[in-house]
Amino acid sequence: MSIIKGKISWVDILNPDKNNLEWLRNEFKFSHLVLDQLKAPSPLSIIQAHHDYLFLIYYFPIYDPEEKVSRRAEIDFLITKKGVVTVRYDEIETFTHLLASLKPENKYFDDSLVLVHKLIKSLLQFQNRQLGHIREKLEVISGELFKDLERERERGLLERISFVKRDISQYRIIVRPQAHILKSFFEVGCGFLGSDCRLYSSDLLGEQMKIMDQLEDYRQAVEDSETTNLQLINLKNSQVIKTFTIMAFLTFPMVLFATLFSMNTVDTPIVTQPHGFWIVLGFMLVAVGGMVLYFKKKDWL
Repeated sequence: MSIIKGKISWVDILNPDKNNLEWLRNEFKFSHLVLDQLKAPSPLSIIQAHHDYLFLIYYFPIYDPEEKVSRRAEIDFLITKKGVVTVRYDEIETFTHLLASLKPENKYFDDSLVLVHKLIKSLLQFQNRQLGHIREKLEVISGELFKDLERERERGLLERISFVKRDISQYRIIVRPQAHILKSFFEVGCGFLGSDCRLYSSDLLGEQMKIMDQLEDYRQAVEDSETTNLQLINLKNSQVIKTFTIMAFLTFPMVLFATLFSMNTVDTPIVTQPHGFWIVLGFMLVAVGGMVLYFKKKDWL
């Protein structure tokens, strides 16, 4: 548990235990029903206005490099007139930085509304920075898209596109409800937080909208990359099929002549004549040459 005390206090608790919850009960007189919800992550967002405090369960995405996808993380906010309590269940880079950098004399410790705004905005900016890994992957995919890749590398590129699509999808699932949650939170809490509440609410909703706009751009970009990649793969496959089809047609005259002149009949022409083999081979080559010229005339070769 970390505490920064100015005019108001910020109490940050990571993975609360029984002692932390008991301290909160004694210090802030929170309801036992609220404290019970702090024992473990909650399945749903919650916005509650109590007599002398607000309770908010807020979700945001954290990228998991092992699973190659963003997962949901939770921070619980308990906002009183004399301070803000945050309860979290994951190490969060931006909170670690804030705990090290914020001082009691900072303006953020003049009012609970200002401090809540600072904390949530830091989370939104953290989300924005996290989008950088998606942007970098899209740039790599775009750079490799038109290279002459081997079949194994083509499959690898398609796999990377699929991972990015899944990451964007999970990110959107987590981030999309934030606008509604923030809007509802300030609608419920503005009477408690003060007259400047609407201004701070608009600022946070604007930050969240920027994230959604970026996600939509990235979603469209990865879908375009996937479509283009599949079209290129289909084009290469078509070229291979075309090549084998042409080879089959070019060998057809040779197979036909070889079959005709190998028939075991008494009056088979040419084969019994001197140089019959070369004559038959000449017929084959002339037929193949004729087909090559015909294919070229049709622009099939």
